Amino acid sequence: MKFKIASFFILFSILLSAQSGSVNVNVYDQFTKKPLSATINIEKNSEEFFGNGNVLIADLPSGTYTLKINAQDYETGFLTDIDIIPNQNLTFSIGLNKIAKTIDEVIITKKQYKTTAESPLSLRNITSEEVQKNAGSTRDVSKAILSFPGVGSTATFRNDLFIRGGSSSENKFYIDGIEVPVINHFQTQGASGGPRGIITIDFVKDVDFYSGAFPASRNGALSSLFEFNLKQARKDKLGYKAVIGLDDMQLMVDGPLSKDQSWSGLFSVRKSNLQLLFKAIGLPFLPSYYDGTFKISKKYESGDELFFLGLGAKDSFKFNESADPSLTNLTLIDQLPVSPQWNYTIGSGYRHLAENGNWLFTWSRNMLDNQALKYYRNIETPDNLLYDYKSQESENKVRIDRNFNWSDYQFSTGTNINLARYYNNSTVKNVTQNAFNFDKFVSEINLMQYGFYLQTAKKFFSDHLQFSAGVRLDASNYSENTDNPLDQFSPRLSLSYKINPQIALNFNTGIYYQLPAYTSLGFIENGGLINKSTLKYVRNAHLVGGVEYNGKNNLRLTVEGYYKKYKNYPFSLRNQISLANVGGDFGVVGNEPLDSRGFGETYGIEFLAQKRTVNNFYGIMAYTFGYSKFSNAAGNLLPSSWDSRHILAVTAGKYLKRNWNIGARFLLQSGLPETPYDLQRSALVEVWNIANGPLKDFTLLNSERGNLSHQLDLRAEKKWIFKKWQFTAYLDIVNAYGSKSPSNLPIVNLQRDGQNNGIIGNPGAPENQQYYLLETGEMDRSTPLPYFGFMFEF
Repeated sequence: MKFKIASFFILFSILLSAQSGSVNVNVYDQFTKKPLSATINIEKNSEEFFGNGNVLIADLPSGTYTLKINAQDYETGFLTDIDIIPNQNLTFSIGLNKIAKTIDEVIITKKQYKTTAESPLSLRNITSEEVQKNAGSTRDVSKAILSFPGVGSTATFRNDLFIRGGSSSENKFYIDGIEVPVINHFQTQGASGGPRGIITIDFVKDVDFYSGAFPASRNGALSSLFEFNLKQARKDKLGYKAVIGLDDMQLMVDGPLSKDQSWSGLFSVRKSNLQLLFKAIGLPFLPSYYDGTFKISKKYESGDELFFLGLGAKDSFKFNESADPSLTNLTLIDQLPVSPQWNYTIGSGYRHLAENGNWLFTWSRNMLDNQALKYYRNIETPDNLLYDYKSQESENKVRIDRNFNWSDYQFSTGTNINLARYYNNSTVKNVTQNAFNFDKFVSEINLMQYGFYLQTAKKFFSDHLQFSAGVRLDASNYSENTDNPLDQFSPRLSLSYKINPQIALNFNTGIYYQLPAYTSLGFIENGGLINKSTLKYVRNAHLVGGVEYNGKNNLRLTVEGYYKKYKNYPFSLRNQISLANVGGDFGVVGNEPLDSRGFGETYGIEFLAQKRTVNNFYGIMAYTFGYSKFSNAAGNLLPSSWDSRHILAVTAGKYLKRNWNIGARFLLQSGLPETPYDLQRSALVEVWNIANGPLKDFTLLNSERGNLSHQLDLRAEKKWIFKKWQFTAYLDIVNAYGSKSPSNLPIVNLQRDGQNNGIIGNPGAPENQQYYLLETGEMDRSTPLPYFGFMFEF
């Protein structure tokens, strides 16, 4: 017996002993994409590895590493938090920026943190590993971005990001150069928010997050730009990863698809468990979703690359009839619609390496099908129908991008075209500021958008000064207000001056344009496109300046000030408010009569202290002080719905012995402006029976403030490493102590009799004067959301 026990422990020790993996690092010129001869050092290790274009590091014990990459005449680069998995050959890639050759003195920069010539500031880079270990992110990039300055959100369970005081409709997303309009499940049509991200973070190498200084190659971004860069598949064999969590279940496969390893693929499918979690903790709505992601690549001996990628999602929704019958839960069940949704994006690209640069040709197609159905009190009779909304958006896009060197200048130029179709077949009843509305229409529009851009960059004074200038022209055949590219002339200028290797002064200014949402362009009233003669491209002029310090031990300190000035913002004619104030909830934005009278401005200052992993510790502290103001009906600037004066985020984590990792994040945000309810008008029977809830009094637009919002997120992770596989258990607790609701508005519903009918206070009065007796109360506290799960990697 003792022999069996001893044998078991010996075997178990062997299985748990440090196993090894390997990593390939592809090193290339960041601008031309051509491979480079490079040397790689493992930090705090004397070993050195060399390769021409590809560097193989074999027999690395399992663990987390930082790699230092050097190439002659190039800035030093880093790959951080590389997680070596037993019996796996991982592949990473990194682009290095060239430095001047024929100069006596050169500032050699170690690029621990990414910047570019066109974006020397307002650019943050976050790796896949940083997202996954970020407390409260639940493996979702949009939630991890909350750790950076200038970023706020409206609720703990949604990804409605407002960046530097702009609404969530002003954000754009790209994956490997292909635009992806929908990145969230249950996405708000006409905006970009939703409760859960679609993109598989395990397939992402890193994300470039721009809060300004947008490159000229990207159109339509007003407040932020997300560039998702997917990782390369492993080269040795097919690898598998399964995630079984309280929130979802996911299966991933990646590896070579041909014997010569020139073809490779990434594949993922995921199924939601959120409906089980939400039911267990007593929430009144039960969302469910499926999604899938793939990328197939072909690498040619010449260095050229062909790839195909796609992602899609299917979302459904039902009510939890067994939820705790609190006033908040009953009100949500009364007001939320049943809203199934599906979407996909597919695309392909071909990158050709030319003598002095490269070409990138991409094609993509994306489609969104959004529906919403709601009956008064959820009683499905024709008279109770409040809205039956059915809409589709589809786009076919082609882009051509060309990068090349000419003398000491770098040039980027290209063009894009977008052929779009918008369809809507809806019946909608609603009550707005001064009227009852009944919209019943079928709308179908086909339109074209196109654009051109040119950008150049050069370094001066022994690389001390970096200069970039660019211009875009965009247009659409939607109307006479949008068809002249010169009306959307979009110049931009960036400067960066390095005082020494640690300190740089940075500046950017630019003008950016965005076509209004399809929901607005395609809205029909009285048989015609009523917004066609009034809507224009939204214009946003940016002015940003800052100081950056890069110190020892991966320390980065930045201070940035920004000013943004808006013009031609869509303005609601029914509610007399700018659409800059909406988009932070479920539903649809922009399907109403509009014009372009709206204007506004946002400005503020941001502070960032960041430390990538050193001595097994990492952390970020970010603070933003800012203002966001948009015009009202009288043409006066008022605080917008995104005017959070103070935003603080503190994120930290630590790698411990025995493969433990722990982390925490604290978020604090001053109360957002809120518009009070007009309870007297809301109580009228004829109003409530259509509005199905309290109406806001937009004559008092954003005259009140919500509660100070704060939350603590916690994360713990433990890995067990075996000979040929790895097992990980994790626990993520979002809003650990259940903070007070961010909204200070009351919960409002009807007082009901024994048959659950609303009680009328004056039943003998004429019908248009009858009113319900209302019940009001405080919103429930925000619910702590625990997420735990297990990951298996082979």
